[in-house]
Amino acid sequence: MPRYLFFLLNLVVAVCFLSGCNSTKQDSTSTQKEAALGRIAERSYLVATPSKNFDENKSYKLLVAFHGSGQIAKNFQTMVSLEAASDNYIVVYPQSEVEEWNEGCNCNKPHRLGIDDLGFVENVIADVKSKYNIIDNELYAVGFSQGGLFAQNVMCNSQLQFKAIASVASPMSVHLSQVCNIKKNTNYMMVHGRADMVLPYRGLADKNFGLIPSESAIAIIAKENNIFTDVKLETVGDLSKHIYKNELHTNQLIGIAGGGHRWSFDSFDTTSEILGFFDSVSKTKIDSQSKMYRVDKNNKKDVHVRSMGLEHSGPAIILLSGFNQNYHSDSAWFSLLQPLIAKTHRVHAIERFGNGFSSMVAEPSYASFAPALDKTLGMLNEEEFIIVSFSSANILAHLWQSLPRSEVEGHLKGMVWIDPDILLPHAINLYQNWPVSWYREKGDVLLEHIQQGNWTKKTHDKIANERIAASALISDSNKDVMDWQYFDLISQSRSDIDKQVSRAKEIINYYNDLAVVEGNGISTDVPITVIDTDFESFDIANADASDVDSLLLWQQEGSQWSQFISENSGGQYLPLLNSHHMAVFQHPEEVIKAISYLSHQ
Repeated sequence: MPRYLFFLLNLVVAVCFLSGCNSTKQDSTSTQKEAALGRIAERSYLVATPSKNFDENKSYKLLVAFHGSGQIAKNFQTMVSLEAASDNYIVVYPQSEVEEWNEGCNCNKPHRLGIDDLGFVENVIADVKSKYNIIDNELYAVGFSQGGLFAQNVMCNSQLQFKAIASVASPMSVHLSQVCNIKKNTNYMMVHGRADMVLPYRGLADKNFGLIPSESAIAIIAKENNIFTDVKLETVGDLSKHIYKNELHTNQLIGIAGGGHRWSFDSFDTTSEILGFFDSVSKTKIDSQSKMYRVDKNNKKDVHVRSMGLEHSGPAIILLSGFNQNYHSDSAWFSLLQPLIAKTHRVHAIERFGNGFSSMVAEPSYASFAPALDKTLGMLNEEEFIIVSFSSANILAHLWQSLPRSEVEGHLKGMVWIDPDILLPHAINLYQNWPVSWYREKGDVLLEHIQQGNWTKKTHDKIANERIAASALISDSNKDVMDWQYFDLISQSRSDIDKQVSRAKEIINYYNDLAVVEGNGISTDVPITVIDTDFESFDIANADASDVDSLLLWQQEGSQWSQFISENSGGQYLPLLNSHHMAVFQHPEEVIKAISYLSHQ
């Protein structure tokens, strides 16, 4: 055994014994579930599912955690308890083949033995993905001590794309710093006690096992991750931060004054801070109320559902969003309505593919999503529910009802349609006209134009204007209830290029959605309440003279059709005069009254 390794192993044991580096704030309060044992050939790994609320139908982010030198995976799991700190991650704890990892220094035992730890980790991740529902592009890694050095090797040399990697109590080996060539840029966080005597913060001069200082390491790693901005220095109490950041990635070093070779510190809860960093760089910012349901295991497609008010009994409320005037359609529109409904009912907002955090698909549409909606409703395990659809989402509700087989047949108690699409020939012709016809005409040329980022500024402007418009509609009594944080989270994601493309495809496919439902009879097996605003009056007042008669007919036929549907199904017809189309912000109480009426039928 090389001199440095003998020194390292003994000092780690001594320091851990004296300072309790194998303990965290969670140990005394959390109960740990037994981790599942996995194997790749003769090697093993542990899989720890979230300590609370694990559901095999849901999808999770994947976090791989590397133990330190001389540790075993089980002890490291007890030490860091990552799965107890968040419901959003499945955590994998691989076991090194010998006492440490092949970290990339070309100086230790696994290197001499030719142990392929990088290949092992890649095989472990593939194995876990074959057994659990893992969200695409949500792969993370963290390592402690020598495991942190190996995490750096993973970042430099793995074939996998990690969203973020963190290392704790680990500077960087001299050799790896000289040969590291990061091909897949990632977010990175270093946490290191400045008084660490095992793997010193200021580096270590040794001809076999040299370490560069952590501050030098973060600078090198940032450049390798194509971050060429100047370092930003921050000091808060015992913490010093070296931050390198560009529009795409963040690399940072957290130094703890007086901190030794530990995982967690009095002034810094490493487990929660690392998970917080991971969440901050994730595109799937799942909170405790949002879940991802794996509705298509073969194609790994997930549906985002935000659930609130789960403590209530009675029928659940299902929220389905449709288009506003800009053809944006996601659960941001329910950022006021859902918390209000949750005061009295269980309420689930379901996102179609390509919206919110739901998976992207090649051809998003109401028709293609109807089977996925049915599977999602089945996974929610609601014995009875009421569907509330906003705008064109009544097409989705209608297509779902028309499915030949349903997993939740008989569970639907009623529906509330807020400003639904009018499924009559004249109205359908209007919906299929401009701008839908223009999107269809431009087709692939338009999609490529959007893909190149040419609509990003336009999208930002629309999102900003939509926020102003929504704010102006909310009454003073509801301002404190409005969840602006969630509204901004979802609406801002519309500016992502993939979301812009998905929106354009939905508009193109909207034409065919309308064609599918034209002439189809509306089921009146359950009561349908229609909330009918007169938003068309604004369009009529501002229309060209040649279009006025057509728009007037659309409005008149729409009101008559809505009243007919309501009366023949046993629901209510609720006209709202001088009302904006976004009644979900302006008149949420009317929606709640309609829900209450159906709940008591």
